[in-house]
Amino acid sequence: MTTRQITIPMFPLNMVLFPGETSKLHIYEERYKQLVSECLANDASFGIPFFEKGKVKKYGCEVKIKRVLKTFANGDIEILIEGTNLFHLIEYSKVLTPKLYGAGLIEYVPVNQKIILNSLQDAVVNYFGTVQNKFIDYETVSNLTVFNVASSLQLTNTEKYQLIAHRNPQFFLLNQIKFIVHIINTEQRIKDRFIEN
Repeated sequence: MTTRQITIPMFPLNMVLFPGETSKLHIYEERYKQLVSECLANDASFGIPFFEKGKVKKYGCEVKIKRVLKTFANGDIEILIEGTNLFHLIEYSKVLTPKLYGAGLIEYVPVNQKIILNSLQDAVVNYFGTVQNKFIDYETVSNLTVFNVASSLQLTNTEKYQLIAHRNPQFFLLNQIKFIVHIINTEQRIKDRFIEN
């Protein structure tokens, strides 16, 4: 099966937004002001390849501008963006002449990966029940995607990137949940011990 490849404008940042997640961005560089104004004019999305330790990484998220929150006298803009897709970055150009900003050739990462791993389903039910005090049944879990669940875990941007880039996102998510539950249980045991003393 061939995957469709497209080229989209790029704004490298140390940020990953899963589909449906939102964030504010303060735009102050001329090249990104140009990118934002063109995306607004054309109702277009742009890509945020993950940027860490001075390097543009191989995966990222596609976002759309939900709205302009504020414009400043000096031309700066504050916008609200929402994640729409995840991608693998095949090629990246820092500047797409005559534009000031760069662009990248991407292929989309499947975002509708249902949770099929039995041990992951168990872990998700356990996580929601013990950590978030929410009852969630197995039927509901089987209709969730890897990224639905990951959104509720409050992962760091680096952990989100590792999830997207992982060969098997279900295993990565399972290990993250186990780690979070382990930390919370350890904290609770320490608290209980402290109260007993």
